[in-house]
Amino acid sequence: MFFKDDILTIEEVAKVLKVNKRTVYRWIESGDLKAARIGRKTYRVFESDVRKFIRKYIK
Repeated sequence: MFFKDDILTIEEVAKVLKVNKRTVYRWIESGDLKAARIGRKTYRVFESDVRKFIRKYIK
């Protein structure tokens, strides 16, 4: 069974979490937020991974 899982840009993640894009990049680089690298500098993040990040790190 497949579930719909939206794919977000760094800008969208930053907007949802109300932080700067650079903060999102730092979380990705540190391994705190899981993301897929597309090309040299582009990342995409599954919405489910953002939810997991929120549950784990934001209280």
